[in-house]
Amino acid sequence: MYRHNLLRMLGGLWWTSIAAMSALLLLPHLVAIRYEMALLVLFAMLALSLLASLLPYREIPPGRRLGLLVGFFGLVMTFLACAAIHYSGGKESPLFPFLLLLTAFTSGLFPSLGSAALLSGISATAYLVTVLLLSPVRSADAQSITAQVFFLVLTSFLVNRLGAESRRQALERERAMEELRTLSQMDKAASSFVSAVSFEMRTPLTSILGFSEMLVSRRLEPEKEREYVEIIAREAQNLSRLIEDLLDISRLESGKLQLQKEVVGLQRLLDMSLPALEAPGGPMKISANIPGDLSPVMVDAQRMKRVFDSLFAYIRKKSGPGSELRLSAKSEGGEVVLTVNIRNRENGGRQHDGARIFPPLGGVEEGDLDLAIAKRIVQAHQGSLSLIPTSGAWFTIVMRLPELTVGDFLAASPPIAAVLDQGTKRGEGP
Repeated sequence: MYRHNLLRMLGGLWWTSIAAMSALLLLPHLVAIRYEMALLVLFAMLALSLLASLLPYREIPPGRRLGLLVGFFGLVMTFLACAAIHYSGGKESPLFPFLLLLTAFTSGLFPSLGSAALLSGISATAYLVTVLLLSPVRSADAQSITAQVFFLVLTSFLVNRLGAESRRQALERERAMEELRTLSQMDKAASSFVSAVSFEMRTPLTSILGFSEMLVSRRLEPEKEREYVEIIAREAQNLSRLIEDLLDISRLESGKLQLQKEVVGLQRLLDMSLPALEAPGGPMKISANIPGDLSPVMVDAQRMKRVFDSLFAYIRKKSGPGSELRLSAKSEGGEVVLTVNIRNRENGGRQHDGARIFPPLGGVEEGDLDLAIAKRIVQAHQGSLSLIPTSGAWFTIVMRLPELTVGDFLAASPPIAAVLDQGTKRGEGP
């Protein structure tokens, strides 16, 4: 928008300036003025400013080409202003302030000092040619002409610096607003995450407290007492796992979590976690298309199992009985891309909008603790995890992991010297 308004700003300036110049020429004066030529030049400037006002409504070349167009407009107006000065008295013309205003304003539109210096130099040269070569000049006029040129160049420099500072401050304000938006989003995500943690902790704590109180306050049969103790132990394990997950998130974000990476195929990781989809509540139709020649990845197998367990638990929680899940994988741009398409069904097999069941977020839903952990584990492997709602009942989860490279393979393999040393020891007899 700023670019497209540059010529409009120039045109708007000259709509008022040209009217003021015309009125100024009609005031009583001592110098001889060729009205027909001076007014003809002013009319040409008016037509050019009108064109500049209309151009922003058309296609304008962006970037450097627009800057060249603005520079061309400024130069043409400068030469026309010098012509108006020549026809209205030369060095004694009352129109010099308008030349100074035009040069300074146009210089302020350019970001670099070099462009402003070039424009002011051209303007000063054109003015000197006008007053020195096209009109008689006495030696006594040297002081006033020099002062005029000096103030023309100085004003152009100052306006250019003011314009550059204004643009810098506008850019800083924009960056500050962007940082504020980012911090606001982070604060919202943190609040959502804390709420999710509170909810996850409340469930096992409620069970532990409730069954503990029943054990203390009532005399129960041995079978019932054992059942309650098992429930308390199970919920305590869930609470312990939750605390360990929170510690993992803290270690991941601080970079202190040591990943035990190994070379593993994607199919193996999926086979370890797919049983999580067979939980009670109705069967889910699962189809997988994992190429046999798919490049392996170098990951921490246990941590990645945690990722897939979390993803499949989330899918199971959000989708109803009879839902369909399609797994596919491919190598793309140095990454192994796993795509999970979910067709959601609820309440008697009716299809439901995936965007409604799965929130329409560009990234992982931070309000879900399992997904928050999964996202951070994938990021620790230099990968990415995203949830993409689509139209209708479909929903897509995309995970990207770096492909195994030669460097990764060598790093995961035992050193050659150690292998040779082990072979030598095995070859030694008693």
